[in-house]
Amino acid sequence: MNGAGQKRRWLVLAGLTLLCLLLAWSAWYQPWRGGKGEIVYIGLAAPLSGTFAEVGLSMRRGVELAINEINKNKELGNIQLRLAIADDRSGLDGNNRAEEAARELASNNKLLAVIGHYFSAPTLAAAPIYQENRIPLIAPTATNPAVTGRFPGNFSIIPDDYYQSVFLANYVLYGLMRQKIAVIHSNTAYGRSLNDFFNRELTIQGSKALQVVEVDALQFRPEDLLPHMKNLAEAEIIFLAMNYTGAANIIKWLKDKGISADFIGGESMGGPHFIRNAGIYAENVYAVTPYLPNLLGESARLYEANFVQTYQTNPDWVATHSYEAVRLLASAIQQVGPVRTSVRQWLSKILREEDAIDSIGGPIYFDSHGSSRRPIAIGEVKGGRFVPARFQFTYVKYPELVKARKDSVRAFKMDGRFVKRTTVVFTGLHVNEIKSFDPVAGNFVADFLLWFRWDPDQNEKLNFEMTYGKVLAAAIREKYYDQATNNNFISYDVSAQLDGVFPLKEYPFDRQVLKIRIKPKVKNKEDLILVTDISDDSFLRKDLGLKAWKDIQHIQFTSEQESIWSYRNPKYNNKLFQMNNSQFNYHVLLERKTDQYIIKLLPLLVLVLLAYAMFFINFEFTASRFTVGVTTLLSSMSFHNVNKVDVGYLVRIDTFFTTTYYFIFFAIIETVLASALHIKGRKPLAAKVDAVAIVIYPLLMLTMAWFLFN
Repeated sequence: MNGAGQKRRWLVLAGLTLLCLLLAWSAWYQPWRGGKGEIVYIGLAAPLSGTFAEVGLSMRRGVELAINEINKNKELGNIQLRLAIADDRSGLDGNNRAEEAARELASNNKLLAVIGHYFSAPTLAAAPIYQENRIPLIAPTATNPAVTGRFPGNFSIIPDDYYQSVFLANYVLYGLMRQKIAVIHSNTAYGRSLNDFFNRELTIQGSKALQVVEVDALQFRPEDLLPHMKNLAEAEIIFLAMNYTGAANIIKWLKDKGISADFIGGESMGGPHFIRNAGIYAENVYAVTPYLPNLLGESARLYEANFVQTYQTNPDWVATHSYEAVRLLASAIQQVGPVRTSVRQWLSKILREEDAIDSIGGPIYFDSHGSSRRPIAIGEVKGGRFVPARFQFTYVKYPELVKARKDSVRAFKMDGRFVKRTTVVFTGLHVNEIKSFDPVAGNFVADFLLWFRWDPDQNEKLNFEMTYGKVLAAAIREKYYDQATNNNFISYDVSAQLDGVFPLKEYPFDRQVLKIRIKPKVKNKEDLILVTDISDDSFLRKDLGLKAWKDIQHIQFTSEQESIWSYRNPKYNNKLFQMNNSQFNYHVLLERKTDQYIIKLLPLLVLVLLAYAMFFINFEFTASRFTVGVTTLLSSMSFHNVNKVDVGYLVRIDTFFTTTYYFIFFAIIETVLASALHIKGRKPLAAKVDAVAIVIYPLLMLTMAWFLFN
């Protein structure tokens, strides 16, 4: 070939290479795929400076995490969320700039909604501005009923003062069984509101506080309490209706004075901010605790792990509610688009438990005024952190079943609904070994240590059974009753075969989850709640060392299992009842080791590259080119047959194999075409066909690999 021909050949190769690269890049990037993205702003109004800057930081972290996740995962398609921040500098002294912050946010014509403020007073001050501009407001922390009751279009994630106070009054009476009750409240709108509703509910339940004391919110003065020490000393429990800083100061002072009563408070006390202020004095204090991961599901565990990875600290309930507020807005956008009036209208229709929006802290739904009516949990400080109190309240799904039961069940009416006291069973599990794992058959065998500890008030005995599996062997390791803590404890060494669904569509790049699921084996399963006994099992976790698998993470959480109960029993008027019982879950997350990719794919890649070598064999050895092509095709088919997975669908490696057949066919057909041109004397054209194939073949392979493995 002369110099001009050689030059033309390289120009053609360079042009084709550039074209293929542009096509591959456009297939990956495709900025026109969804058109131009729309920017929508979510406003955050919070105390980002001043005394309560720590809670403002929590709010900001929760909002930012949710926005970043939504944008990263393209959950809203072309819509990109952005954060607009306004510091309201709010605190207990009333010197804040809530209205200025509201006007600052409202001036943004791309603002969809606002999340904030931390306190009720600044929220109420800013609300008229949001109302005037028809901006939806979601309050993650403000609890005054007027926040939602006075302003249509305002919604709360946290239950309001009324709902919390009614719950707490009943919890003191029927959960903790205390009759001698004292109340200390601050002279703020928050403190007076909680006090009024709490005492009103005590009266409804036929009880009365021994003593009610008002204290200054800004500065603790012992003289406010000294005249009432006799009644405070007689109290079995003291309800603190105030902010966490004031509560910490009062608890320290009263405990130092020898007051032995328990303490309980609202949501302001239910987080790490209170514990940091109270220190060792926080131990054994009860509070409404909006975020108790031990009581929550898998999504809460994953959220917590993501939060810790992002901010190097655990989330509190303030951050969590702020996160949930953004998530709630994202659900609204998915349904009705980023339009203020439409979002307000959509939120106002979430009025029933059946319509609730799933969230990490429990289902979200509102009363007719936009105030949250999600379930409330009570936490108790143990070892410097809040854990679920040993008794919780759950709503009775079918009151007629409770009435028909002969055994004693602590059910009563609260705010028009039947509620019952349920026992928390702290549950722990440590996996010793995965003896076998067959993803095709859909089962695995695990050996593990299982333990329960619980208050034996209503359930003296406790056994267990597997959900979706069977116990092969179980032996009691230890069993005792601790009189000092009133705890029953029992532990088992268990070997069990667990069933599961293990999708292999991504094989050999698949990840699998081994699920160990346990439910209580007692007569009335609804009377128990299984919760995780430890929040961090990293010190117990053992790398399971499966040959083909990498053990990447263990997650434990609680959930509910639904089942039909009664089956048209005439005793219950032939009705069908659905029972929800608590279920403990321990998930082991696995992914295939890298050497599995090599074992499965390397021989195939060698064959594909061998087919590529056909283009470099001289036309004088056409027979050799055909031999290489046919050999690679037959070898590929044979290797594919060896690596088939016995499932009724194509897995990723099947798709890869099938695609490579087309590449090998392409090489064979190209050889036929180029050889025919060469035989007919059109050698330059045959050489050009080879040159084009040399460029196209690897680019097609890269494109295929991109689409298959991304």
